[in-house]
Amino acid sequence: MMDNNPEECSVCFNNYDDNQLRPRTLPCGHTFCSQCINNAIKNGQLTCPSCRAQHAATAATQFPINYGMEALIRKLKGIEVVLEKTLPAKPIKAPATGISKTLRSLVQEQKSIISILITSCEEVLSQLGKYRGQLGDWKVHHLQLQDRLYALVEQNKSAMKLLELEDTSVVDMTTQGEEGKTQLQAMLGSLDTVNTPQEVGTTIDTADGCKMKVEDWLRKCQKLFPDVKTVHTSVKVRC
Repeated sequence: MMDNNPEECSVCFNNYDDNQLRPRTLPCGHTFCSQCINNAIKNGQLTCPSCRAQHAATAATQFPINYGMEALIRKLKGIEVVLEKTLPAKPIKAPATGISKTLRSLVQEQKSIISILITSCEEVLSQLGKYRGQLGDWKVHHLQLQDRLYALVEQNKSAMKLLELEDTSVVDMTTQGEEGKTQLQAMLGSLDTVNTPQEVGTTIDTADGCKMKVEDWLRKCQKLFPDVKTVHTSVKVRC
């Protein structure tokens, strides 16, 4: 859209001059006075009041002077001088109602500051949104870890029950084995002291009974221990 007042800065509405209000052009193509550009620079960043484009900046002097704009203004001023000399004097009008240029400048300055703050809010809100998404991912990971820990605890409980049963069985079998061993040792002593055929027969019969019990105990131990299910469950949980 064409600017109806090209000789004015669209931020402060003051006419450009050859000092602090010289027109300068931003990389995005928009032109403002040097003073308004300096006022809009915050933390090494300038937000264009027109298109909101971001430019790295520390001072207005780093942006080029719009010499074309200055030439146009000089030309317009020349036309105004000619018109003042050739046209009849206009009747004095009553002062226009509304706010002054100074107040309009204050309003525009507030708008620029608010716009910059809105942009800063949007950037921080975007960062917060990303961070919350990351927190959500971490929470999901920890919930999954918690589920795995619960499952491992239950598996450990089952393994402990099996181990307790296995340990009880081993204790029983150990007791039986020790009793059988003691009886066999007693049989050896009895066989060394037999003196009559009747004693030999009785002792051998008793020894045969002891041998059968111990042999049965040995077969059970070979068959029952170690229990494959118990070992597999324990190793699985511990790994």
